[in-house]
Amino acid sequence: MGSYRIAVVGGNNVDITATASTPLVFGDSNPGSIRTGLGGVGRNIAENLTRLGQQVTLLTVLGDDEFSTMATAQAARIGMDMTHAISVSGVPSCIYVCINEPDGEMTVAVNDMELCNHITPAYLSTKLDVLQATDAIIIDANISQESIDYIAQHCTPPIFADAVAAKKAARLHPSLPHLTGLKANQIEMELLTGQTIANEHDMRAAAHILHQFGVEYVMITLGSRGAFCSAGGVQVFSPPSTGRIINTTGCGDAFTAAMVLAVLEKKSVPDALSMGMAAASICAQSMLAVSEQMRYELLVHQP
Repeated sequence: MGSYRIAVVGGNNVDITATASTPLVFGDSNPGSIRTGLGGVGRNIAENLTRLGQQVTLLTVLGDDEFSTMATAQAARIGMDMTHAISVSGVPSCIYVCINEPDGEMTVAVNDMELCNHITPAYLSTKLDVLQATDAIIIDANISQESIDYIAQHCTPPIFADAVAAKKAARLHPSLPHLTGLKANQIEMELLTGQTIANEHDMRAAAHILHQFGVEYVMITLGSRGAFCSAGGVQVFSPPSTGRIINTTGCGDAFTAAMVLAVLEKKSVPDALSMGMAAASICAQSMLAVSEQMRYELLVHQP
């Protein structure tokens, strides 16, 4: 396994996850369990990569509360660099709330990520030396289109992006020609490409559209139906893992982290997708957004 310098630019937030004990009844109060923990697409990706042995710097924004204190303390404990993060006084951390069915599948979620607007081109310009001194940059679409564009236009390392959510995916569109890789779920990919995705043929068509923009690695996650990757003329679909699912929050972030590492290691497309699926499976078996069991050996030797 190689050790790479990776900068992640994106959200850091509090995850509030509610999992019902019985099938959800809408319009009513449902019994279940509620858990609070650290989250955020960018932060999750950064933590996964740190646990996979990489040198990770997280450029994010912190609120003025105990959750931000927890985030910085945890980063220091695992060896993730958050010393370049912005701290904003008098405002709370970003918050993500999701409601899960008993099987761990997310039914609906609401996020308050307005604090990410403090990740501006002006801030990023002061961190350009940090970004340029990396082997790869990963951005999440929680940050503004202007900030995404700034990174795309001023940074030379390979840039990977996570589309995050349907309402945010469009922020990536102007910067597609500058991206080495893009990970999106079905809804996000349909919005980015205008291609309806109902089967594997449609995935290939959507990937072709993004390849024409210049995106080398196109990754589509389909939740309980598996995932797809296209790069260098090789297109691979993987069915979902048969492992136990406790919680699906963070699975896509684990997938992104492992896929980017696989690309840096110059793995074949099938092997890269296998690593991504293994990481997602490990995450699904944890109540946390990032599994404390995430280790490189489990990605390459997963049965």
